[in-house]
Amino acid sequence: MRRFVLSTLLIITVLFTMAQPKPIKNVILLITDGTSTSLLSCARWYQTYMDSTQTTLNIDPYVCGLVRTHSSDAPIGDSAPTTSCYVSGMPTQTGFVSTYPVATDHDLVPVDAARAYQPLATLLEAAKILQHKSTGLVFTCEFPHATPADCAAHTYKRGRYSVIAPQMVHNHLDVVMGGGVSYLNDNLQQDLKNDGYSIYLNDIQGFRNCTKAPVWALFGETSVPYWLEADHQKIPSLAEMTRKAIDLLSKNENGFFLMVEGSKVDWAAHDNDAKNAMIEFLEFDKACGEAFRFAKENGETAILILADHGTGAVTIGNPKASRDGYDRLSLKQLMSPIDNYKLSCWSMGEKLKKADTTEWPQLFETYFGFTPQPAEITYLTTGSDYSNSPIPYEQRKNNLAVCKMLSQVLYSRTYFGFTTFGHTIENVFLAMYHPQGDVLHGVSTNIEVFNYMARQMNLTDEMGKLTDDIYARHQQVFDGFDIKIDSIDKYNRRLTVKNKKNVLVAESFNNYVMVNKTRVDLSSVIVYMDKTNTFYLPKELRKYLEAK
Repeated sequence: MRRFVLSTLLIITVLFTMAQPKPIKNVILLITDGTSTSLLSCARWYQTYMDSTQTTLNIDPYVCGLVRTHSSDAPIGDSAPTTSCYVSGMPTQTGFVSTYPVATDHDLVPVDAARAYQPLATLLEAAKILQHKSTGLVFTCEFPHATPADCAAHTYKRGRYSVIAPQMVHNHLDVVMGGGVSYLNDNLQQDLKNDGYSIYLNDIQGFRNCTKAPVWALFGETSVPYWLEADHQKIPSLAEMTRKAIDLLSKNENGFFLMVEGSKVDWAAHDNDAKNAMIEFLEFDKACGEAFRFAKENGETAILILADHGTGAVTIGNPKASRDGYDRLSLKQLMSPIDNYKLSCWSMGEKLKKADTTEWPQLFETYFGFTPQPAEITYLTTGSDYSNSPIPYEQRKNNLAVCKMLSQVLYSRTYFGFTTFGHTIENVFLAMYHPQGDVLHGVSTNIEVFNYMARQMNLTDEMGKLTDDIYARHQQVFDGFDIKIDSIDKYNRRLTVKNKKNVLVAESFNNYVMVNKTRVDLSSVIVYMDKTNTFYLPKELRKYLEAK
């Protein structure tokens, strides 16, 4: 009887253990920049128009709710503060890259004025430092652009690529794939090589043959070209980069954190370029498909897919549709007007600005399949950035840029409509996959999205402490010691701290310090904020100056 009871208990224990879900080891965050929820409908119908067998998106089965995404002080968000919130838990201000906001009289969330400009530790940094996970970024913009920068850099001005790029290079990322060859200068390349990185610049074969991390693979001098315009023999798709990144990152038995951004949906939407916005989103959806395939086989991966904000509010439906009978227009009638659009508004705008107006009709015939009306040509010559305009600059300086005026000419012939060239206040879509079905439902806040990822990664109680540990003010860390800050150049500074015979030297945006002329490597980057004339660095550095 005793043996029977013991055997039964053993079987129950084994079955119970087998039934327990595996903890989440990997998190893949996919962000489609500037994607209004209405774009999903447009892109899905465009996909079906191009291939009648394709009636759903890869994300469709996993759409589970909406997200209220905003800045700390404004309902309409910018990419920098909105993604900052997803990865750090704190909504911040326009232009702020994972940096604590300044308090205002119209804040939408509680803001501690004493913490203004403090770098905020991100989930990517926490995964790397606390859990020894691999980390990766995949995108189609240039690498120091707002969304990828939010994961691995800190500044209050998103356009300061000269301080963002070195932080990303020195932040121990395992995989970086996207655009921005021109921003990885010789010094940064050498730093990567010294740390054992493989580097592939506009080298698709090298990228494809790469079998191990760490690696940087960049394509395009600035951003990756729009997929409509790219040479597909030289430029990998976002889906291919995502697949390669997952393959490399998943070799770490501790797991990984990966952020994938469909960056140029936003760029096209800013130009009111519906065709390229749809194509870029469909390319992003293919990348989501790669993530789903891995997660379903892996069983230890959670996936979140969402936008950082809406842009343009593109839809199918405008005054022309109302006039022509919107409810009787076939799918072909709605979509065929853009069949012959072979360039983005941006690229065509650049061609128009470099050509004489007598050449414009042929350019339109070649790239868009129609001849513009004389009034349309006259209208385009009034663009604020058309240097050959016969109209004085003072009379057109407040006009739209040529590419945006061009979008009005192009899409007045279609049934697509936009409400703005800027961002929108709408809630964005949320799609999720979790092997045990633990997903968010309904309308979530951007802070709740962060909290969900932190919980899945067992980092709920760690993020605030990590921020204070690795981004402490130098005045606090070295209180009582002799401190001196010297200028290196416009943005870079050198910190020298002395205590008796011990000397510590730190330079901004680096990942090591010199202690008595000996290099000490750090797991994080050193950040200097000129607004507060403060270095933010690890608390533990004090011990090197206290040593006898």
